[in-house]
Amino acid sequence: MATKAQALPAVNEQITSLKDGAYKQALANDRMRSVARYVIDQSKGFPETVADEVKEQLYDGYRLRFNEVNKPQTYAVVNDHYLLIDGSNPALENEKEKVIIGVDYCFAYSQQQYGKLKNENPYLHAIVKEWRDKVNTYCSNRLGDLKRQARTILNEGKQRERGATADFAKRLDEVFKDLAVKCKNAKARGDETADEAKYAIARNAFMTAWSK
Repeated sequence: MATKAQALPAVNEQITSLKDGAYKQALANDRMRSVARYVIDQSKGFPETVADEVKEQLYDGYRLRFNEVNKPQTYAVVNDHYLLIDGSNPALENEKEKVIIGVDYCFAYSQQQYGKLKNENPYLHAIVKEWRDKVNTYCSNRLGDLKRQARTILNEGKQRERGATADFAKRLDEVFKDLAVKCKNAKARGDETADEAKYAIARNAFMTAWSK
């Protein structure tokens, strides 16, 4: 069985005080706004529409950052198994066959090559898949952050339009219709407390009292 990659570390930036933390937060937000504005200018329709070539370039940048924080790991190949060299087993250092696996290695595979790897080398595929899944999730989350910031920028200065509020009588009608459906479905499932006749009587009684 292939040895899975260890949990990839997160960035631990030194914060010296609440004030310092607030400053770094504000700085990060300013940088995000600058990037979002740039992407809006460069990509028509962003953030609602993201062209393939735009997404590809953004993901290239996200992977570059992920690679800085999550360094490649070295594996020893023993009987077709891939064992992580992390100091827990010094003997692995002496193995002749080793492979360094990281972002660049895992994304050097084309989609077709990656698909074949599952059958040709399942142990290696398991490790590559774990890396690719984590990187893709990271990239997707960063793109989501960028989209939210872009929407914030585009909505600045716009008054939020409030939808027309349905009057209470209409809401009551919708509630009673929904309850009628739920009562019918519950009865069909064998719920003895779901009595459609009693529900109709109760509804009529309520509406009679309400309309007075």
